[in-house]
Amino acid sequence: MGRGIQSLGVRQTRTVLALLGAVCLLSFVARAAWLSEPCHAPCRSASDHVLIFDERYYVNAARVIAGIEPPAGAPYAGSPLGDDPNAEHPQLVKLIVAGSIELFGDGPFAWRLGSLLAGTLAILGMFALVRAAGGGAWPALAAAALMAADNLMIVHGRIATLDIYVVAAMVWGAAFYLRGRPLVAGVVIGIGLCAKLVAGYVLIALLLLELLRWLRARRRPVGPLARLAGCVTAAAVVFVGLLALFDRIAPPYDPVTGRLVAGGVFGHIGHMLSYAAQQTSPHGPRGIASYPWGWLVDYKPIAYLNVNPASPAPGLTNVHPAVHFLGLISPPLLLLALPALALAGRAAFRRRGVPGTDLPLLAVAWFAGTFLPFVVLSLFFSRTSYIYYMVIVMPGLYAAVAWLLPRLTRWPRLTLLWALCVLAAAVIAYPFTPLP
Repeated sequence: MGRGIQSLGVRQTRTVLALLGAVCLLSFVARAAWLSEPCHAPCRSASDHVLIFDERYYVNAARVIAGIEPPAGAPYAGSPLGDDPNAEHPQLVKLIVAGSIELFGDGPFAWRLGSLLAGTLAILGMFALVRAAGGGAWPALAAAALMAADNLMIVHGRIATLDIYVVAAMVWGAAFYLRGRPLVAGVVIGIGLCAKLVAGYVLIALLLLELLRWLRARRRPVGPLARLAGCVTAAAVVFVGLLALFDRIAPPYDPVTGRLVAGGVFGHIGHMLSYAAQQTSPHGPRGIASYPWGWLVDYKPIAYLNVNPASPAPGLTNVHPAVHFLGLISPPLLLLALPALALAGRAAFRRRGVPGTDLPLLAVAWFAGTFLPFVVLSLFFSRTSYIYYMVIVMPGLYAAVAWLLPRLTRWPRLTLLWALCVLAAAVIAYPFTPLP
């Protein structure tokens, strides 16, 4: 009997890992398809390829770092070659793109390859995170599949922006932390901070997780506090050390003042924080900006790029094929994610949690630690915010749904219908799906 159960467990594990591999492969293929599109006909040079959304900042900054002058009129054209003119963010991702340009030439493959790889790492990290929180193999697979099917992750896992790198670092850092390796976790999170400062929000999530653990178990907090302190210290040391190194490789340059950012590594950190503090909307969001609470119902999705060759927008004449890159969270995913989060919160605050699993605690802590800072900044500091900021919040919602799904066995048909809706939403919102 014991051997039979063990054999069944091995077979299930192999099945889950095979399905995880299939999810990663399908996701990679979907994100890599038509990687060089759209493009201005006849599409003969790098500048003919259309940059998508904030790629125009990060790709052109990477070009400058790589010693390539951006096209006339593009962001950072005329900046000193070799410097980083996008000094409001750390250099890591732009250095990766610049290195890719050096290896593969100035083109879409070089710009977007890193995002493709980081997107796959994020999916694997989501699986590892749920497992590390005590979730079963099937819930972990579900969480990874939800990430792979979410339009917001599909798009950011394809375009050359910073966010997917941050998500990958955050989920892997948290997974290492839950596995009892806080120093390794801190190193990974510190690397994530070198991509974008919001990676630090995962430290708030981990603090909240430890608080929920303490409320549930009422044990002495000395061990958790030491573990968390080690993680935070490692993250800070790695971040400052790497940023100082990057400042030597690609010195931060401020196009507004026309000078290098002074003050060394801490001057650069101050510059980034000062820039962020100035991004405010005192009279309410304008244009594509939105309030954080609106993101939970997909309010104000952003059209990153819409191309209709039959009726081209200004500047998009002779661009093919038709595309619609949308900053949009999967609607059916959100439909279940919010109730799942509420039920996970109910379970998290019970004195008697489910033995062996921190998954509901993780879901609540991740959501609160990564979402509430945006709410606070918006309410009290009028900070400008956009729906794509939800990229770093979504792992908490994936975890909540993954925790809830095994509890929906009484309604298998409704669960299957919902899963089909998630898949259909991914197909409909896919950038290259023909729309009327």
